[in-house]
Amino acid sequence: MKVAGIYLAAGQSRRMGVSKVSLKLSQEISLGSVALSELDRCNLSPLVVVVRADDTLEWLPPAVHKQERLRIETCLTAHLGLSFSLRCGLNAVLPTQPDAVIVALADQPFITTGLINRLIETFQNSPGLDFVASTHKGAGMPPVLFSKALFPALQSLDGDRGAASILRSPDYKGVVLEADSAHYFMDADTHEEFGNIVSHWSQINGN
Repeated sequence: MKVAGIYLAAGQSRRMGVSKVSLKLSQEISLGSVALSELDRCNLSPLVVVVRADDTLEWLPPAVHKQERLRIETCLTAHLGLSFSLRCGLNAVLPTQPDAVIVALADQPFITTGLINRLIETFQNSPGLDFVASTHKGAGMPPVLFSKALFPALQSLDGDRGAASILRSPDYKGVVLEADSAHYFMDADTHEEFGNIVSHWSQINGN
């Protein structure tokens, strides 16, 4: 079973006012590099990183440049909304004919290899599922695994809604895996949220 990865790093960061992926968690580690390094340890091929046209890519972890299966995809329509970045990533992986795709967000630095592998293993054990999502005492959220049966639905999304409508739809069969901590899903949409992320990062890394 072949599972591809799409790492969405092309957000406009309108509420932050600066590129989120380049924000520093520590002197050497950028926000956008952390979850990508976790995905890089999973058996995802290809792993497509969707970026904006003006991205300098300085935030990428050094090891990423050595990975042949990892591809950088520039999305010229990223400013139109999340669905356009997702569609760009999906179009990049479709030629490899994956059975499913993992979609992850670049501003969730506490996503782990273990969580991603749980999504993949759940789908491998129940290949009839349309999706496998993550959560902590709430609705399904990224990272999410989508089966190839949902690729047309993903391509039909529009605007900045992402795939939330698919996860809520009764038309699709999915499983939502409960994570043991809400920290997995911390994201940086505002300066306050980023400050909370830095604080938690310092706590768990002894900084």
